[in-house]
Amino acid sequence: MDPYKYLKIRFNPDGSLYRYGEAPLLPAAPAGEPVAVAAEGGGDGEQGPRRIVVHSNDVPLSEAAGTGLRLFVPSGGHARLPLIVYFHGGGYVLFRAASEPFHNTCTALAAAVPAAVASVDYRLAPEHRLPAAFEDAADAVLWARPHAAAGRPVFVMGSHNGASIAFRAALAAADAGVELRGVILNQPHLGGAARSPAEAASVDDRVLPLPANDLLWELALPVGADRDHEYCNPEPMLARVGAARLRRLPPCLVLGRRKDPPRDRTRTLANALRKAGGAVEARLDGAGYHAMELFKPNCAAEFTAQVADFVRRHSAAGAGDVVGVSKL
Repeated sequence: MDPYKYLKIRFNPDGSLYRYGEAPLLPAAPAGEPVAVAAEGGGDGEQGPRRIVVHSNDVPLSEAAGTGLRLFVPSGGHARLPLIVYFHGGGYVLFRAASEPFHNTCTALAAAVPAAVASVDYRLAPEHRLPAAFEDAADAVLWARPHAAAGRPVFVMGSHNGASIAFRAALAAADAGVELRGVILNQPHLGGAARSPAEAASVDDRVLPLPANDLLWELALPVGADRDHEYCNPEPMLARVGAARLRRLPPCLVLGRRKDPPRDRTRTLANALRKAGGAVEARLDGAGYHAMELFKPNCAAEFTAQVADFVRRHSAAGAGDVVGVSKL
């Protein structure tokens, strides 16, 4: 297969990428968009799903880097909302915070938890190779600092390569003294020079075939780096981080799927967090393939419920709105 055609990308003369065939970019919805949310408990007079309006708006993050945030806040007069700092997927190369699948994911999470969600529009490779996205994650953590300092429950979360960015954001938060209540890592996109059994079996994977996976890493990593670089391979990354820093992380929810090509690396990461003494909830046996929550409604509903349950359990009681987020 031609991985460029599969990913629908090609190089422009100036070395940037032309990305064609991507998911549509949705506009923010300051006036709100309705979202159906399953009624809790069921029965007792509640008929079918509730409908919650979620408002969204775009705000700058770093003028120097040209990054921003798309903020999602549910209506309904909630006295206190946790804040989820979210990083979308796309192999560091594709998609934006406004891309339809990730806009819809954040809208659903904001309504279901309920929570304010700040989706980070980080810089993409190869125009901005790693560690650019990790630097943007550190900026997002500093943006969230006032919310945590005010006693609001703050979480970092990512899907696919966004999960790997969220992990770096959690480390940055620990180093900067920003209190997080939890970390949510959904199918982290990790790799290595030597094929794991799952990677070796993924040549014709229906979502993340091996040639496309290889190309994504080639475009994302620093020029000349191979997949044993710490930005890709969890083993050298974990060795550099060390158990002491891992122990400083808040509770972690790690999600995986049985047919996800990076699943062996995800298990390595979850085991390292456990070995370091961290509080880890690892649910690595989800049905299906990579990113199925973006394609299948039943997987999306399961995923949203898992995240909502984790955030609720790790959010302490209190009062007040999330500073600067609820007023769109």
